[in-house]
Amino acid sequence: MRNIIAVLLSTLLLAPSWSMAETDSIVPVSVQAPSVSAIDEVRRTIDELVAVVEKYSGASNIEARRAKLREVLNRVFDFSEMSKRSLGTNWKEVSPSEQEEFVSVFSDLLARTYLSKIETIKPGMVHFDGEKVELPRATVKTRVEDKGDFFPIDYKLLVEEGHWKVYDVVIENIGLVANYRNEFAGIIRRETFAGLLKRLREKQSE
Repeated sequence: MRNIIAVLLSTLLLAPSWSMAETDSIVPVSVQAPSVSAIDEVRRTIDELVAVVEKYSGASNIEARRAKLREVLNRVFDFSEMSKRSLGTNWKEVSPSEQEEFVSVFSDLLARTYLSKIETIKPGMVHFDGEKVELPRATVKTRVEDKGDFFPIDYKLLVEEGHWKVYDVVIENIGLVANYRNEFAGIIRRETFAGLLKRLREKQSE
């Protein structure tokens, strides 16, 4: 489990930057909560992931297993929104075509990183500690148990078209989006946005 946490917290390209300045700029609006609560949405997603891992266990089922896991994640995780937030203020500085390529490449890397580690998930491994809802956002607090140790993982969600969507994951008080945002900003300052895309493409091809 510590390997899962280490990989999810590590940046894709460089040593991580630990500044946790949050730059969410969502202004609360009048939004009706979905019929399913945020915590139930996350719980249902975890249950589905566990079911897929159990059904498609074994090395011979790896392709089918990862395809099914990706289907579950794509339904609840907004990788496009996570990509935009990870680029931060630089998002508006690049062209629409560059935005599209960045979302495509970075989303794929995020999903693949998560998938490669979530395959170890087991029944009873994830414990739910409640939710905090301030529409249109919510935070679901969980603890992951491994060999008697517990590691906090919080899921940040937004209401999108009547459904909860995960837009960030906070692991042991470190947010993935803020971590990537700091790293990417540094790369863009040194190498321009083209340099960042080049690095991501190379990582994707590995």
